[in-house]
Amino acid sequence: MIFHVFGSQINFLKKFVSESFRMLLFGKLLYLLVFFFTSSTCVAAEVDCVSLQKNASRYNLHGSIKYYEDKDQDKSLQEVMSDKDISWINLAESTPSFGFTHSAYWLKFDLCKSGNDKEKSVLEIGYPLLDSIHVFAVMDQKKVYEVHTGDMFPFSRRPVQHHNYIFFLPNFPDTASIYLRVKSESSVQVPLNLFTPAQFFEHNQTVLMIQGCYFGIILAMIFYNLFLFFSLKESPYLLYVLFTLSFFCFQSVLQGFFQQFTFDSVWWQSHGLLLFGFISIYFANLFSISFLNLSGKMPAFSKILRTFAYISALAAIFSPALPYAPMVKFMMALTITCSGGVMYAGFKLWWSGHRPARIFTLAWFTLLVSIILASFNKFGLLPRVFWTENIMQIGGVLEVILLSIALGDKINEEKRQRIIGEKNLSSSLEKKVKERTLALNHALQKLEAVNATLDKISLTDALTRIPNRRAFDNHMEKEFKSAMRGKDCLALIMIDIDRFKLFNDTHGHQTGDKVLEQVAKNLQSQATRPRDMVFRYGGEEFAAVLNKTNRAGVITVAEKMRRSIEGLKINIKDKLLTVTISAGIGMYCSKDSDSFVHSVEKLISQADSHLYQAKSNGRNRVSAPKE
Repeated sequence: MIFHVFGSQINFLKKFVSESFRMLLFGKLLYLLVFFFTSSTCVAAEVDCVSLQKNASRYNLHGSIKYYEDKDQDKSLQEVMSDKDISWINLAESTPSFGFTHSAYWLKFDLCKSGNDKEKSVLEIGYPLLDSIHVFAVMDQKKVYEVHTGDMFPFSRRPVQHHNYIFFLPNFPDTASIYLRVKSESSVQVPLNLFTPAQFFEHNQTVLMIQGCYFGIILAMIFYNLFLFFSLKESPYLLYVLFTLSFFCFQSVLQGFFQQFTFDSVWWQSHGLLLFGFISIYFANLFSISFLNLSGKMPAFSKILRTFAYISALAAIFSPALPYAPMVKFMMALTITCSGGVMYAGFKLWWSGHRPARIFTLAWFTLLVSIILASFNKFGLLPRVFWTENIMQIGGVLEVILLSIALGDKINEEKRQRIIGEKNLSSSLEKKVKERTLALNHALQKLEAVNATLDKISLTDALTRIPNRRAFDNHMEKEFKSAMRGKDCLALIMIDIDRFKLFNDTHGHQTGDKVLEQVAKNLQSQATRPRDMVFRYGGEEFAAVLNKTNRAGVITVAEKMRRSIEGLKINIKDKLLTVTISAGIGMYCSKDSDSFVHSVEKLISQADSHLYQAKSNGRNRVSAPKE
């Protein structure tokens, strides 16, 4: 249901973000080019002191700042003020930016006397990563104000509890010289702004609103995709959340909010940028591998990106023990390399027709451009203005939005492919089911025929070709139940060949087998009704089951069988041999209470008993129950 709604808006969002990003990037680059060429060719004008412009509440520091590079980092304020050999250089740019350097930099400007004796000036340094900042105010060669701060101090010791460095300068009775000494292992950038208190608070509200929107968007993307991960159990969502969360922490350190709102720790402020930066690279690579399914589509390149991920994980672990400046440069180089690699994979899969790779590649393009421009800014190759200073945040928020859209597009594409696959599979399965059904029916028919043959074989005596003892048991049980239900009579004749053991001993077992075959055939010929059956009971014994037959009828049939066997002439090796049989009758008839038996076993027992009686009375005779 989530992706049904999401999918209906995804085309609009893709077009909107694509057009917005294109216009934003074009305007941004145009602005940078204009500013770069104009700022690099202008000549700073000499300004005696900084004062408020007419009808303004913000000081204009452009052209009024001078700087001196203290390469030995050993100059004190008095030496800087009194040393005649120090050559102060006019700063052409509005924002001092010296890149990565081991030098300490001194900055100075003169602040005119305020027209309002009660109004102070507010000095803001908008770069929270500076290690050490000394701010001095000098009047008549005397120090009248001093503050020492930086990220090497706990946040609680700052003069003003703010994510940037804020200094409320006293209201000087005359023109004062403001000196700043800045030293940092990070890029030395000193974005200076001087406000009246009212203007500072107005400016601060605007900045906080912009930062709140940025971090709010990032947090919204984190929680939204975390919810989708718990709902869908798709690993790319979890990797996206971890990447976005680490990038969120990276930006919060960069903007000074991490130390302000989480850990007031010098260690975290000093090492958090590298730690979260390398962790972001680690999860970004794993997310890209999972999202684009590079392990299956580009296995060799997947191993390369995974190797870079492991390198970034190791760098995150060892970064606190290694020099800061080289690690920052390494992080930037690794970020650009990995981003370029991910874009290469994205373009290749896009070209091959992988639809979700389109938005994914655009997302990484925005991040790569923002990282490159930010790197140029940190190395001092681009001036520090609004766009260059905030380019990583702009590129980052566009990236996380586009990646979130790409994830939705990926799920929709997988759903579409799954539906197509299910349709094709259903059609293929239906065809296969028909083929298998036909084959199965044919096999079942063969199996039924084989089973029937096996049943027939299992119920037929191999020698005499008449039903065997197992067939007798099944038939007897069925006929007995039928007779009980229909209140009919059921007759059983148990037959034994007289002195058959002696016959075998005299003439041999092969002759005995031929006698059994002839007797069976002859007995079967006397059971003329459809349901009358003759069985080989075992050895030389046979049994005949006669349905719906009374005492007189069964005696008649038994006598016919006895006489038929008595008159049988068996030709064995040109000799005519004769045999006789004895028969015992068992009767079940519900109308006759005297001969009533209650089970098949008792019926067989009754017939056996009369068979024994017939043999005792001289053999070759029939014995039946009395009426």
